[in-house]
Amino acid sequence: MPITSHPLFRLMKKTIDTISTDELEKEQVAFGVLVKPEKMEDGYVENLEIAGTTYLVRKPQASPMAEDNIVLGGSVRFMPYTMAKKVSVTEEALEDNKYTDAIQAAKRLLKSAYVTRDADVASLINNSTNSAMPSGFDQLCLANSSHVLPNGSTVSNLLSTYSTPSIAALILAKAQLGVMPGPNGLIQPIKATDIVCPLIQEDVWATILGSEKVVGSNFNDINIVRKYKLKVMPIYFLDGSSSTQWGLKTDAEDGFALYEKRKITKTSWVDNDCTVLHDGVSYRVAQGHSNWRCWLQGNV
Repeated sequence: MPITSHPLFRLMKKTIDTISTDELEKEQVAFGVLVKPEKMEDGYVENLEIAGTTYLVRKPQASPMAEDNIVLGGSVRFMPYTMAKKVSVTEEALEDNKYTDAIQAAKRLLKSAYVTRDADVASLINNSTNSAMPSGFDQLCLANSSHVLPNGSTVSNLLSTYSTPSIAALILAKAQLGVMPGPNGLIQPIKATDIVCPLIQEDVWATILGSEKVVGSNFNDINIVRKYKLKVMPIYFLDGSSSTQWGLKTDAEDGFALYEKRKITKTSWVDNDCTVLHDGVSYRVAQGHSNWRCWLQGNV
């Protein structure tokens, strides 16, 4: 986006390079919230699913112990990709006193980088049921009715009955997560930690979780889901794709992943031949999920 009108390029570069990012960091609703970033030291990160041993068996006296084996499941390789853009300010623009326009363009570009990164993380949920976006140990979409265990059996991380926000939905979700099998096929209970939803659902969930008695009842029943200590995580990037979608983030290990190879970085340089000042912003990340148990889809 060239802004077309002084050789004050060096001063302009210093001004652009000192634009603050503090407020932009505070505005993030998915990056660092849905998933915490980790630094990527190498060229890629690879996670491997390992199915541990199963139950012990009775050993008769003087008999050898039964043997068990570690079974390897699928693997996930996270490769960093680069997101970048630039704005350009010509000498003519500065001669025509377009300083303010140039600085505003640089600020908007930087804001765009933060918004892009935030929306990119939110896409992990937006694409949860998109079969064209496979990931995880079994290379299926995040929310799927046929996730494959290392032993070949399949498990679903969709709520058994899709539901709008309700106490009943959370009770059902807790029960389903409580009997979720681990990689070795044995029950390995996990707990929900956050309700991830569009912004339009935030107050509905706040009412469900905050009421002491069952909402809409004769107030004889206690609201049991208050004890679940769930946090509501509204992400406005979800509203545009579905106002009904929601799900539960769980405490499963090796779930959502976000690796930073390069944080959001501003770079300004002068093209003396064309007398143009370029201001660029870029970052490099790899994201996705390894263990699909990090998510239970409540509705789409």
